[in-house]
Amino acid sequence: MRSIPQTMIWELWRHGRWNLIAAALGAIAMPAFFFAVLRQEGVVDFRDSSQITMHMALLLMNLAMFIAAGFGAQEPPSRFYALPVTTASLVAWRMFPVMTVTALLSAMSSAVLNAAFGVGWPILGPALFSAVLVAAVQSAIWSTDKSGWEVPVMALVTGCAGVWFKSCYGAITSQPSFFWTEVTTVEIATLAAFAALAYCVAVNGVSRARRGDTLPGLGMIPWLDRLLDPAPASGASFRSAAHAQSWFEWRQKGRLMPAITIFGIIAGCCIWLISSRDATTLYEGILAGGGLVSAAGLLGGLVLGNCGSSDADLSMGQFLATRPMTSTEMARTILKTGAKGLLLAWIIWLAALLTISLVLRAVEAAPRPLLPRGIEWWYFPASLVGAWTMMGLMAWVSLAGRSKLLLQLLAGLFITFIAISMLAKLALSRQAAQQFFVGLPVVVAALSTIGTVMAFVAARRRGLVGWPTIYVAVSFWATLSAVAHAADVMQASQRPAVLATMVGIAALAVAPLATAPLALAWNRMR
Repeated sequence: MRSIPQTMIWELWRHGRWNLIAAALGAIAMPAFFFAVLRQEGVVDFRDSSQITMHMALLLMNLAMFIAAGFGAQEPPSRFYALPVTTASLVAWRMFPVMTVTALLSAMSSAVLNAAFGVGWPILGPALFSAVLVAAVQSAIWSTDKSGWEVPVMALVTGCAGVWFKSCYGAITSQPSFFWTEVTTVEIATLAAFAALAYCVAVNGVSRARRGDTLPGLGMIPWLDRLLDPAPASGASFRSAAHAQSWFEWRQKGRLMPAITIFGIIAGCCIWLISSRDATTLYEGILAGGGLVSAAGLLGGLVLGNCGSSDADLSMGQFLATRPMTSTEMARTILKTGAKGLLLAWIIWLAALLTISLVLRAVEAAPRPLLPRGIEWWYFPASLVGAWTMMGLMAWVSLAGRSKLLLQLLAGLFITFIAISMLAKLALSRQAAQQFFVGLPVVVAALSTIGTVMAFVAARRRGLVGWPTIYVAVSFWATLSAVAHAADVMQASQRPAVLATMVGIAALAVAPLATAPLALAWNRMR
């Protein structure tokens, strides 16, 4: 290469070209599916407020994919600290190419959708906002450098950006009323000022990290460490290698899921204060937080299963692989850490729901009945089991240590979902589509059950699970299936398809007991 900037740009394309292409296709495929379905149903007014809201939601989702693809294509700035380049130049050539790529991807996806469906999505404004937001996120990450400031700074940056973005589509406290079709001079100047500020903050943060300085601590993280994980007595040692690994896993990853739940509840309450301020909406939003716990389990599973030396490398390093522990013990330690963190996140959600309901009862604003139609007692244990299932699935996929396999699996699931939905909507009649979607969960549940049995057989043959573990798994699966059947009977539905789906989910809930040791052994013995 002729220069360091050219090398950085070449590296961005060389390492991230497939991620960027996949993000571009995903940004077009998901909205195209929705618009194809809407067009099939009949005439749709794309200027309606609901369509503007859908545009904003899809645009932010696409932007998240673009940012993730851009970050995945880049190495951290620390890799270039020893190069003969100034910090200002280093930040510029790490930030500006990603800004450009993100803006181009945003503009291209919107232009394709406009040409194919005539949705009238604005192009210039969202593209400029995308570029500035990716710069702001990079600046927040580089300036905090995994310190205690990272979460509050990131929340502040994304919150301010979201409020400003909402103001471009109408009043902040009301539903969006128009598209951001005209970009004014004031808006361009505001975005340019934000980009310049992000660049200056990033240069300052990278300069501080490059010379080895650290940010002053908040004091909250050490206080929480002392409160939740007090230091052992002087001279005390861990009882075993498994105990030491369990302590390490909890300190490194265990508090992620409770933190995500707390942050989601706080963010939801802030959004409610800005947009709605209706008591029923607040209660129903907190009640729907069972999905938030599942999302925390999904992300927590990815993090728990990462045994690599960095966030981008899932393959286990030599130091961890040579610890005096079997793969079964190490996998159990990881699952126990995840179960502990997930249970704490679930309790936090229930405590928030109970608090909100008591406050609304005190001011006589509680909805009646408290549980909406279709939601019964089974919703609360089902939210915990569902979150555990999501965490277990992502944990064993991450434990395999194959980053490429993980991306291929996620991309395959996304493409399969789009293909099945398009096939059922465009190639089948309404009655055939209904029968297809009734039978599809049964097929998936059967495959899940068969896959779980095969995983336990393989783990038993390799000596990774014992008969006591198998007995516990079978008992837990039978109990969950019986509870699902009881709930189905109490609902008076007694639909075989629903019961078969619940049995399959119950099988997936116990699958990590076998899949986690198998995946970890595959990663460890590479």
